[in-house]
Amino acid sequence: MKLRHALEVRNDTFAVPEFAALARKYGAAIVYAHHEKYPEIADVTADFVYARLQRGSDDNENCYTDKELDGWAKRAGNSGPRAASRTTYPMSTRQRRRKRSRATCSSTSSPRARCALPFGAMALQKRVDS
Repeated sequence: MKLRHALEVRNDTFAVPEFAALARKYGAAIVYAHHEKYPEIADVTADFVYARLQRGSDDNENCYTDKELDGWAKRAGNSGPRAASRTTYPMSTRQRRRKRSRATCSSTSSPRARCALPFGAMALQKRVDS
């Protein structure tokens, strides 16, 4: 079994090209954390993408809008330079053409959305897998 590593950082000082280069050198994914306080770093640095959905609203059955979920799924499934240039996700480096990445989606509780977050993660995973 191959071990994969994902790095979830909690400080904006990690949103620099040097951190992304180091993660890429060792094939460790930088967690894309959709969180109110932690940095969102969308650099693809491994052969998989790990997204943690931690915001949203229980007013929506998937916690996120279809537009948001579709955008994240598109980004996770296409990590080439054209996708990077069209994205509004915060990245610290320019992306090179890479093979299709496998995305792993996760969720945790949020003060604003306690119940629907796992459904948002499952909805995103379904989009990525299709």
